[in-house]
Amino acid sequence: MLVYTCEQMRVIEENADVNGLSYVQMMENAGNACADKIYSVISGMGGVAKSVAVICGSGKNGGDGYVIARNLCERGFSVTLILADGFPAAYESKMMYSYLEDKPVIIMDLSGNYLACVNSCLTSSAIVDCVYGIGFHGKLNELISRFFKDISKSRAKKFSVDIPSGLEGNSGEINSDYFKTDYTLAITCYKPVHILKPACEECGIVKLIDIGIGKEAYEAVGSEVIVSAEQNEIKRFFKARRSDAHKGDFGKLLSIAGSMDMQGAAVMAASAAVNSGVGLVRAVFPDMAYAPIASKLTEPLTMAMISTPEGNLSFKNIEKLISLAEESTAVLLGCGMGFCEDTVKIVEAILLNTKKPIILDADGINAVAVNINVLKESKAPLILTPHIGEMSRLTGLTVEEIEKNRVIIAKNFASEYGCILVLKGANTVVAAPTGNVYINRTGNAGMATGGSGDVLAGIIASFVCQSMGLQSATIAGVYVHGMCGDTALKKYSMLGVTPTKMINELAEVLSNFER
Repeated sequence: MLVYTCEQMRVIEENADVNGLSYVQMMENAGNACADKIYSVISGMGGVAKSVAVICGSGKNGGDGYVIARNLCERGFSVTLILADGFPAAYESKMMYSYLEDKPVIIMDLSGNYLACVNSCLTSSAIVDCVYGIGFHGKLNELISRFFKDISKSRAKKFSVDIPSGLEGNSGEINSDYFKTDYTLAITCYKPVHILKPACEECGIVKLIDIGIGKEAYEAVGSEVIVSAEQNEIKRFFKARRSDAHKGDFGKLLSIAGSMDMQGAAVMAASAAVNSGVGLVRAVFPDMAYAPIASKLTEPLTMAMISTPEGNLSFKNIEKLISLAEESTAVLLGCGMGFCEDTVKIVEAILLNTKKPIILDADGINAVAVNINVLKESKAPLILTPHIGEMSRLTGLTVEEIEKNRVIIAKNFASEYGCILVLKGANTVVAAPTGNVYINRTGNAGMATGGSGDVLAGIIASFVCQSMGLQSATIAGVYVHGMCGDTALKKYSMLGVTPTKMINELAEVLSNFER
């Protein structure tokens, strides 16, 4: 599923206009298609569904509303048109408004007939929000904000055209009061607001509305688009296993993880990799942590190496580590290693001295933040999996700055440092050096717990070892990880979702992708 930003949507419309589909015709098509969708919902409500309130702004979104009002009026509905922001200003909207002159549509001005407008909405069977579209930023004005609150108690079916007014098209943030809708009718394509949390959860059921824009109009935005996948699309990344396959066909993972203080990270990362289908895992950890780590790992090969006095892996092991890395299909580096001088030196040395794919997580990321340019000097294909705090350390930006611009910041970082960047969060973002961006929609808030990231890193590393391309392995890993969390949520509870339970769900979840 492709997702286009508001800026890209404007380019697409401009290109469609150049290719012969005028803005007037696009507005006509949008309004009629939305009216068809609204009619299909409310016609099933019986005779009671005979009155509709359409709330319009002065821009092009309002123009779509005028077409909807005319269409539903012609179908025999009693239609009240509420001018929330004055008379139409856009040329196309003025034209559509003029077509209402001979229609029995009741027109009210919100500022002059506030109580009548509220009453009309409260007594209507459906309310259609066409106040603001992709151009909205900031906050609703006081009048419209109060109006939306007053009509929110209505039992009418509520529809928003393109974007619920008060939400911003390119963001998952909620910075304003907004129209509380049951359905969002996304014009032409999905926008970030339709998939980014928490705003996407306020869009109700999102229906895509085709207005006749041809494929050639999309060529103007190029290949740098946002992607969000469904399960059937993820399944294409998985290959069928031959009947005569052996463990060597599914890769060798070197997992360098864990410390005396963070033993569980090594266990969860290696266990997640094993349960995701990798052929063989070598789990390397400091010898001081041998008993608690090795006792919980039965499938991986365990390799305890020299510790620092504090219980972290010592740099004295570097020659052996580099040799093991070169023997492996991929390297998982950093989970629970502990941040210290030896960790920094180990991470830099491996980045500079192996050509095998590296999945860099947790303290591996904290280590490169000390000298970020080592990423550009690395010989290895890289996947970085930071959470928001680690991303702050990598970029020098505040957590707040990153949260407001997750997609752009992830995209720019991946491009600058030539890596795949997995920015973890409520909607994990996967950005590739090519400019492509994937936004994940699986997962839930129960997964916000220590160890969840170790599980994700193990899954991604496992998929890399099984000959998936780096980008495909990362997208599939993020998706499957979220599905494990969602499956655990259904079986237990939000508070009962733990990393161990997610690992235990891998077999069931992966059965959905086997060929």
